[in-house]
Amino acid sequence: MRITDSMMSNYYIGSINKLKDRIALLQRQISSGVRIEKPSDSPTGAVRVIRNNDQLSQIDTYLKNIQTGLSFLDQTTFALQSIQDEVVNVVGKLEELNNPINQQNMSLYADMIENSLRLMLDVSNSKADGKYIFGGTDQSGKPFSFSSDGQTVEQNTKINGLVNVRISQSIQQRINITGLEIFGTIISTDGTLDKNSAVGSIVTQSRNVFDNLGNQYNLQVNLQKTNSNQYQLTYSIVDGGGNTVYSSPTANQLVFNSTTGALETVDGKAPSTININVPSNRINFNLDLSQLRETDTNQLLLNANQDIDIFNQLKIIINNLRNGIPPTEEQRAAVNAFNSKVVGKLSEIGNIVNQFSAIESMLTQQNLDITENNSQVNGVDVAKAIIDLQNQDYLLQLSQKLAATILPKSLLDYL
Repeated sequence: MRITDSMMSNYYIGSINKLKDRIALLQRQISSGVRIEKPSDSPTGAVRVIRNNDQLSQIDTYLKNIQTGLSFLDQTTFALQSIQDEVVNVVGKLEELNNPINQQNMSLYADMIENSLRLMLDVSNSKADGKYIFGGTDQSGKPFSFSSDGQTVEQNTKINGLVNVRISQSIQQRINITGLEIFGTIISTDGTLDKNSAVGSIVTQSRNVFDNLGNQYNLQVNLQKTNSNQYQLTYSIVDGGGNTVYSSPTANQLVFNSTTGALETVDGKAPSTININVPSNRINFNLDLSQLRETDTNQLLLNANQDIDIFNQLKIIINNLRNGIPPTEEQRAAVNAFNSKVVGKLSEIGNIVNQFSAIESMLTQQNLDITENNSQVNGVDVAKAIIDLQNQDYLLQLSQKLAATILPKSLLDYL
């Protein structure tokens, strides 16, 4: 077979182009730090890289959520600690008022306690990242403020609702303490209903409730069975003279799980607190049905976390002091109970922060492991690539020198 000059020239050019392509590839790899530029370079490696990058993106999102959550929790902790400082001050003032000598300066103590109350209100309306810390999921306005006549403190928004962030594929963690659970009055309907009772039977329970001025009313709750595992809830509020000041506008429909007995839905939705607000009588509390169960007995109980919220409790104490009335043991106990509640919520936040920190450490380690795996699959050994680049460049120069001796002909040779 005759090897022509044209064949030698084409082979040489093809070899030179391959060397140049190899040099260009090495230069790109050294510059970018990756070996797989397109799936065809390594189908298996490309799949692993894509999967790893998806995991890294998810981890990055979870880590950002954790940082957001920790920031919000830090602000909540600061707010609760500030509130607790004022409550401790009030507790000290109430103890001092046990001394008959100090009772001669009740107006002065009223001023000091009112100053603490105003500071507590300011903190309870504070924000973190533009959101009311204790506003729950309702951010339409300040959670708390004084009434128009300045006599009571009003709850201005639905201060319940949990704010959750996703911190792993299977975990959503709450990051807020709702204003309702720490400041609001919650009456829980604990106990059981008899699943064997006849349709139409009614279970009734009542307890005292109070308005923001400390006046006593009676709450009556009725549960009537309408079908198997189904009940109607109605309620009314009666004043001391036996007059009904408020009745439930409609009956709430309750459905219980036939197997577990747990409350499944209220009006077709997941159980939640029912806010009972009677502005004309300064009554505002929440009815919690979540602990109600259906078993083999009727034993309905109504329990309250507090009779009067801390803000209005302090307002009542202040008004009494201005009228020469010292605080009662019940009022001191209520303030101490609120202080214990704040301590409990601070501990709860501490547990959430610890969980966030543990998961953050785990995610950070996963990030490092996946990044290292990516480096092994798609990373470039820069030192090796530079040596390879130098070798390829040397071969290119050598090829060009050899071509100058093997293919010396030019146009002049053909003239």
